[in-house]
Amino acid sequence: MADFLQVRAIKHLGPFTLDVDIRCPYLVTALFGPSGAGKSTLLGMVAGLMDPDEGEIVIGDRVVFSSARKIRVPPEARGIGCVFQDGLLFPHLSVLQNLHYGYDLLSPGDRRLDPEDVIDLLDLGPRLAHRPRQLSGGERQRVALGRALLRSPDLLTLDEPLAALDPGLKNRILPYLRSIRDTLGLPMLCVSHSVGDILQLTGQVVILSDGKCVTQGDFFDVAHHETVVPLLGDYGFENVLQVQVSSNDPDAGLTRVAYEDQVIKVPLCDRPVGDRLFIGIRANDIILSRTEPEGLSLRNALQGRVGEVRRAGAVSMVSVDVGKRLLVEVTPEAVVELGLKEGERVFCLVKTHSIRIGPSVAPDRT
Repeated sequence: MADFLQVRAIKHLGPFTLDVDIRCPYLVTALFGPSGAGKSTLLGMVAGLMDPDEGEIVIGDRVVFSSARKIRVPPEARGIGCVFQDGLLFPHLSVLQNLHYGYDLLSPGDRRLDPEDVIDLLDLGPRLAHRPRQLSGGERQRVALGRALLRSPDLLTLDEPLAALDPGLKNRILPYLRSIRDTLGLPMLCVSHSVGDILQLTGQVVILSDGKCVTQGDFFDVAHHETVVPLLGDYGFENVLQVQVSSNDPDAGLTRVAYEDQVIKVPLCDRPVGDRLFIGIRANDIILSRTEPEGLSLRNALQGRVGEVRRAGAVSMVSVDVGKRLLVEVTPEAVVELGLKEGERVFCLVKTHSIRIGPSVAPDRT
């Protein structure tokens, strides 16, 4: 599989140094790490907004920066669509004019996307005459996405595009990002603090800390890395599952959803039967039991098998296969007392109201 992006770069910024060597062979790659890890600096160098002190950046088969070969392709010629946390729309232009900025500067032969298709994809038709100040936060982000897409980029970079949004708005934007991924097949490099958001877009991550690449690859393969678990603990790791609504029970105050061959009871939601959606379960909201519980108020007991058990500082992270790997945070004492070993049967106990309801899955998409 060819890499859509390769970055080997060193950048000194006062006392901070970014020193990375990463390869992104998958359609969507997420950059994860705490504040100050170097995520936005890395995006800025890819986009050409700042240059590495030394190194090389390759997008597809094009070298856009090389200190050794003295190559520096300017930002406007790199074929990158950038979406920033605050959108950075032109306040004096309408939505339609913002969308066409960049598109109108392209020659007809370079226009790979049609404005009407993007407007339809992002559901912006009713807002075309509005100015940015008349839009909600979610609408502004969708306009920023549309503007970036209509530049017909070879790569889309997203720097914390969901960080400023409340859960309702976030749950509207994520399906659009998945539609961009699935419908347009456009490579994306996305920055986020939220593991839950990342896993709704891709399992492929590059984890940064203190300007270094800690590890990269499939999230569930690298999540047990001894230097990764503490980073996850700082933000509270959230498992994300794709489920299907089986029934709504207003009297009981819950909705039943199907996951693999198990039933999960989640907070009552207004999704119709058959609707597919994402749910989030934090690793520290799961209790492990070697026996199926009785006489408890807990409504969920997912049966699975223990995978890897790894100590991470003051806690242990246990991988449990319930059809998909769940990460569970427990104390080292619990690991010993429960005799948690690979292959052992366990039950993952979860309170109904600790489960977060995420966005619906777009029709015919996974």
